[in-house]
Amino acid sequence: MKKSIRWFFALSILVLLSFVPLIEATAAPQLNVQAKAGFQNKAKHGLGFPLTITVVNNGDEFSGDLVIDYSESYTVGSAKAIPFTIGSGETKTLNLSLPGLSEDYTYSGTSTQMFYFYQDSWEKGKEVEYKGNKNIKPNFYDPSSNFILTLTESADRLKPFSTIKLNNMSDTQVIHLAQLKDFDFPTTTAAYGAANFLVVDEFVLADLPENTQNAIIQWIQTGGVFIVGASDNTAAELGLISSHLPLTLMDERTEISKDVLASFANKKEFAENIPAFKATLNTESRLLMQSENQPLAASKTLGKGAIIQTSFSLGDEPFSKEDNATTFINELIKKANVGSVTPINMSYGNQGIKESMTYEVGQTNELFPSFQVSTPFMIAIVILYIILVGPLLYLLLKRKDKREHAWWIIPAISVLASASIFAYGAKDRLVRPQIQQVSLYEVQEDASLSGYYLESLLSNRSGNFTFEAETGTTMVATKRMNSFSSSNGSVQATSILQESANKNHLTIRDVGYWSVSTILGESKIKDVGNFAIDLTVESGIVRGSIKNEFPFALKDVAIWSGTKMIVLGDLAPNESIQVNESIGSAILLPIASASGSQYMGSSQMMKASDLPKERKNSLIRLSQMTSEQSTEPAIVAHTEDAIVPVKLTDSRAEMSAINVVYQPFTPETIFAGKFTLPATSFEIEVSSEESSSYYEQMGESNFEWMMENGSYRYELNMPTNIPLDLVNWTELQLANTDTSSISVEIYNVSTKAFEEVKSGRFMISENVNQYITTEGKVQFKVNKQSSNGDEYTRLPELRLKGEVQK
Repeated sequence: MKKSIRWFFALSILVLLSFVPLIEATAAPQLNVQAKAGFQNKAKHGLGFPLTITVVNNGDEFSGDLVIDYSESYTVGSAKAIPFTIGSGETKTLNLSLPGLSEDYTYSGTSTQMFYFYQDSWEKGKEVEYKGNKNIKPNFYDPSSNFILTLTESADRLKPFSTIKLNNMSDTQVIHLAQLKDFDFPTTTAAYGAANFLVVDEFVLADLPENTQNAIIQWIQTGGVFIVGASDNTAAELGLISSHLPLTLMDERTEISKDVLASFANKKEFAENIPAFKATLNTESRLLMQSENQPLAASKTLGKGAIIQTSFSLGDEPFSKEDNATTFINELIKKANVGSVTPINMSYGNQGIKESMTYEVGQTNELFPSFQVSTPFMIAIVILYIILVGPLLYLLLKRKDKREHAWWIIPAISVLASASIFAYGAKDRLVRPQIQQVSLYEVQEDASLSGYYLESLLSNRSGNFTFEAETGTTMVATKRMNSFSSSNGSVQATSILQESANKNHLTIRDVGYWSVSTILGESKIKDVGNFAIDLTVESGIVRGSIKNEFPFALKDVAIWSGTKMIVLGDLAPNESIQVNESIGSAILLPIASASGSQYMGSSQMMKASDLPKERKNSLIRLSQMTSEQSTEPAIVAHTEDAIVPVKLTDSRAEMSAINVVYQPFTPETIFAGKFTLPATSFEIEVSSEESSSYYEQMGESNFEWMMENGSYRYELNMPTNIPLDLVNWTELQLANTDTSSISVEIYNVSTKAFEEVKSGRFMISENVNQYITTEGKVQFKVNKQSSNGDEYTRLPELRLKGEVQK
């Protein structure tokens, strides 16, 4: 009986134990995920977009990390870990942003998992299964497409924007944010990365949260274009942005005649006059359109972007119903010289700038001097070893009659020699990790620095390494790729980013012993300093002074004019240098590709001593990607101080830094006597006379383009500091080296007609002024006709000679 009872209890315990896993399973979180990406599910390859994740929990509470596994580009990517807690029966929505998504991800199929949940933490926690969306599948567009975001009470009010076509814009997508259901305005700049324009029409931005308004301002500073029309209370409606407007509207009303509108819109007819506000032009603003000394439209630069404002409503009738309203807006944007190129972070052959940095800068920066071992020294050790263990050891042991000891002496010498060779090669890699830091910063008007950096780590051990960055500096790692991994695989196994309000941490995982890992990102540093520049150009000589008002020493301070670097010397903090240099032209030119050999990559094996110079040169080459639209010369220098606000938290590292800073400036230019404007001094505008024609600038040259057969407008604008009212133009030269595929016509302002240019070398030395507009523009019509379909086109180069009349 007792035995039966014991068996009964044993069986009961087994049954209860069998239910434990079931109890635990029912007690686990039961998560369901729904994810939406982009604006109306639209995004651009490699550019930032908003991401909304909604999680429903039908089980027990979950507390841990949500890890988003994605790659920004082919070679760059880090997973993002977000602390996440959701109670039982709760629903939570996360409004996030991603800085980009690799094209490879879109081709990897629907089975790719992007979201992971880890109980407690991603480092030690258990992965929790979930239902719903495992990834996102937005509709991706080419980076050259045109994304226009609008804020208006009715989409019909802004119909003229739907048919705009600008340079390099192959497609136009108009997205009316205010009409999207359950749309949450992004609070991060990265979310607006795909947008080219944001058009506001009588929408109260001031009602949006302050961080949303700041995100829009920062988006403009990174290259966005903000367009706003007039309303009864424009300044109050725009909130924080109102302090940056180019116009101040008055209560008094006026009217813009249909003839003025038609004149601005390339003679396109308008049916009615339109009402407008009287306005005044704010400081540091550029007038785009006026009538009877009354400003009607203006623009103001804000960082790399701009704000365009009109004194009339863009959405009210009759303007919004005019057939030629689109042409008018198109001309307004062209006049402001904005929005005509691919966003800055997708330049350089449609690669993201971070992607390009891994090739242009990273490959050089990952070469450490300690990798190079002296070949003569190693040969000497080998020869010494052969001599020592050969004839010398034999003669010594023979003389001492101790040849039987050779069995332990030879291995001992071998071990000692091996240890010596190892110690020599590893002397710089054993004690501390090494970091090589490079960065390229542009000095902003508020004495802050804005740019990109890259750091390469040479480990002294295996395991994890964690970097910490201050607010304003982003971090992402380059992906490790070898024969056993692909570019579109999971990146959470290699690096994970954790963001917080004040600091961000990037953990590089499972770093190999004596291996190299690289991180990079954007960086903004407030209140650093600047160059105090007081330079004047006269008769081909630049004179004046430059003062270093940074808290760090600068080396190789130079004036960057066109493709030339006029090196002046080194500057300590608060030190000045006097300048008296010949520049070989009448003006300092906008910075351009430094294509000379001093900045080209070396094709030969470099010595360790050459690496710092090549690291600097790679940054100068990179600068072409970040300054393509520059219209000014610059002062450029580098510092060997580690100024990037990123540090290694695991251990103290040996640092080698090469950080380049450059500051565009407008010198005072005194024109006297005869002078020449070279081809590189003109600002170029290209537009198609046929809306379907494809054309795109190639690389860094302003004159090399890809063009389909068709007719194009080719306009060259003089530098703004030319005193047009005092200049008598004496000679116009046009060099056309592509006569086999293009024909050229020049516009005569006096006759208001185009004249054929009949030869490749064209020169006019009489009545030159009749080919130059009062705004300093020379206009051409280019007809592209290639019989073999070759789209490569070399546009003509213009050269002007003039004389200042006193």
